[in-house]
Amino acid sequence: MSRGLKNVLILVIGLAIGGTAVFYYTRPAPPEKKEEAKAEAKKERKIIYYRSPMNPEATSPVPMKDPMGMDYVPVYEDGAQRQTAPGAITISPERIQKIGVKSEEVRRRPLTRLVRTVGRVEPVEDRVFVMSAKVSGWVEKLYVSRTDQMVGKDEKLLELYSPDLVSAQEEYLIALRSLERTKESPYPDVRKGSEDLLNAARQRLKYWGISDDQIKRLEDTGVAARTMSIRSPAQGSVTEKMVIEGQKIEAGETLFKVIDHSRVWVYGEIYEYEMPYIKLGQKAALSPSYSPAEVYEGKIEHIYTHLGSIRYAPEEGTEIRTAKVRFELPNPEHRLKLGMYLNVEIAVDVARAAIAVPDSAVIDTGIRQVVIVDKRDGTFEPRGVEVGAKAGEWYQILKGVKEGEWVVTSANFLVDSESNLQAAIRGLGHGHADGGSPPAQSFRGKPVHEGH
Repeated sequence: MSRGLKNVLILVIGLAIGGTAVFYYTRPAPPEKKEEAKAEAKKERKIIYYRSPMNPEATSPVPMKDPMGMDYVPVYEDGAQRQTAPGAITISPERIQKIGVKSEEVRRRPLTRLVRTVGRVEPVEDRVFVMSAKVSGWVEKLYVSRTDQMVGKDEKLLELYSPDLVSAQEEYLIALRSLERTKESPYPDVRKGSEDLLNAARQRLKYWGISDDQIKRLEDTGVAARTMSIRSPAQGSVTEKMVIEGQKIEAGETLFKVIDHSRVWVYGEIYEYEMPYIKLGQKAALSPSYSPAEVYEGKIEHIYTHLGSIRYAPEEGTEIRTAKVRFELPNPEHRLKLGMYLNVEIAVDVARAAIAVPDSAVIDTGIRQVVIVDKRDGTFEPRGVEVGAKAGEWYQILKGVKEGEWVVTSANFLVDSESNLQAAIRGLGHGHADGGSPPAQSFRGKPVHEGH
């Protein structure tokens, strides 16, 4: 057999085998097979009813349009089995993208809340000193002639002339000389009497404010001083001056008030609902409003045991209840002035590992809080949640959603249809014992009846 004939024979055999295979795989199926395939497909995607795309509770057994002209969506048997939650709706991926639905995964995260208030600078209570006259007399010389003058510890404030004080000094000198004369007396009672008289005269001078240094100087000189110096008990500023030079003063009359503000207290007002987050020892950042970069770090030193109130509208009787907290700050350069207001920020830990969702995901109806759970298959389910603390842009969720679920943070399709939102929320608390479809609800004020 020639080589050309052999090639022709192989080509004919290949064409025959290929034609047989094409005929076998492309031949029409028997009628009974076609019917079985159609039945199987119908069985897999059986439509049980149609529902409104915006109101999941409005259903119809036949295709129809909603009041906005949108076609009702077919609900298949397999799809209906997945939509067991009341108010759940299914949206196509195209429409999800079109209306701008955004979702975020629910995770555990630490929550920190920033408590802000305003504090007022006030003096430390045990650093306020009031000088009063302990003996009657006249102001012979005044060293502090104006208020708000800075004075040092033991610095002279005024010279007081008092006849009673001069007499007391003379009595002390007489008692001192008497003790010197009786020091060598052989009679113990005489020496004891002189000592008692001297001690009594010394104590009288101290009661009138004469210091030990002044008494020592009196003993050394042996001459009674005409005036007595009244000195400052601490370093600070003279905030009140109630005398002038030459004035007659009486015993018990207030002369000066001196405040040492090298340390100051700052009082802040905390709202009553923020009290659970406030603890002793918490750090705070305090800064004057005119210089936010000038930050002082303080700690909560004291939380007062009683609540006060801030009245915003006296004519209406509106009050906000607050609790007072106190900070102590060093003020060696006296940059913090008494009466100054400071911005106070306290960072408090609300929870270390809380299940949290963005605040934009929580819909507050006034009665309950709801989030829209994204099932990640086009199904969205409204679900009631129990909300805990709010920290910044996050809400703590105590009950309702679990870690790993997704919630809608931009639910424009629900905002567009307020009636749909209300129907879904009502469905959270009103189930149907027979397991059937819920009754038809109105859509934007227009009733939608089943079967129409």
